[in-house]
Amino acid sequence: MRLSAEERDELRATARSLLGRENARATDLWDEMVELGWTTIHVPERYGGAGAGYADVAVVLHELGRTVTPSPFMSAVLAGGALSLADNEDVAGLAGASPGTVALASTTGAYDLSRLTTTWQSTGSSVRLAGESGFVLDADLADILVVAARDDDGTVVALAVDASAPGVRVEHAPTVDQTRRLFTVVFNNVTVPADRLLCEPGTRAEELLERVLAIGVIAASCDAVGVAERAMEGAAQYAKDRTQFGKPIGSFQAVKHHCANMAIAVEASRAATHAAAESLDGDPAAWPAGAAITSSYVGPACSHACALALLVHGGIGFTWEHDSHLFLKRAKLDEVLFGTPSWHRRRLADAAFPGLVAERN
Repeated sequence: MRLSAEERDELRATARSLLGRENARATDLWDEMVELGWTTIHVPERYGGAGAGYADVAVVLHELGRTVTPSPFMSAVLAGGALSLADNEDVAGLAGASPGTVALASTTGAYDLSRLTTTWQSTGSSVRLAGESGFVLDADLADILVVAARDDDGTVVALAVDASAPGVRVEHAPTVDQTRRLFTVVFNNVTVPADRLLCEPGTRAEELLERVLAIGVIAASCDAVGVAERAMEGAAQYAKDRTQFGKPIGSFQAVKHHCANMAIAVEASRAATHAAAESLDGDPAAWPAGAAITSSYVGPACSHACALALLVHGGIGFTWEHDSHLFLKRAKLDEVLFGTPSWHRRRLADAAFPGLVAERN
């Protein structure tokens, strides 16, 4: 049952209070989030969740972005969402039980299923995985990895893999955003029981993985809006407080323009992500297109807003001591975390005008 407007306001206030505490350790915050049930808000009750919706999870994602909190929350949301979409009830039952993450990208960061660098082979009662998956969030903390793989014929599968299985190796990958932890997961002839398939290989698996990717895109967008909103608020306050030539710098036309452009970007992005998160509680067939539209605008807009906030702060904004670089880096990673805006725009173009891009090439 989805939360009411009043319950969402209460959730927002609780999240802002918890995440805004000074000197709180990341592990303590994470334990409290799990205890409060935030990681499984969207998971159906029959699988151990609260049975609410993605629009309710979006409230927490937004607040995590505002405080640029280092947390495996997004990866847990994605894993829970992926598992609860499974046709295999035994696998779906894991959605609310264990921390997990999703391994959907190639080692080059491509989310096109035809470019997966993880391969699979059926051995009868099991599946053998080989290769690597890149840009996996919080892989070292996960008990379950939802893995996308393809065979030599191009048939795609989605599997729930135990992170502790023999042959699974996790390697840290450096990233521009120090508040997030990305990894490359190596599969060295990993044997996975066939009953850990989320659904039938092929078209159904592709459909499920596209929907999981859509959840990721919209989750990252919610985080980015929170980041940009907080960066804008800080820049606007600085423009009021900082004086130059005896006047607040916010009275200068150039700074006014920066603040106005930030406000437009944040407000439009807020509306877009709200609509996108609401759509995740509707027809799953519409999720991929909605996510692609959201990524096309929100990622670049929020990154631009954070860049403007840094400029408004002037010289202090370019120093390590100031938080401006943290907001900008987080927004930039959110922008490309589940596919670049240009890739999503191309997907939209291909869907709207089938064959047109191929003909031009």
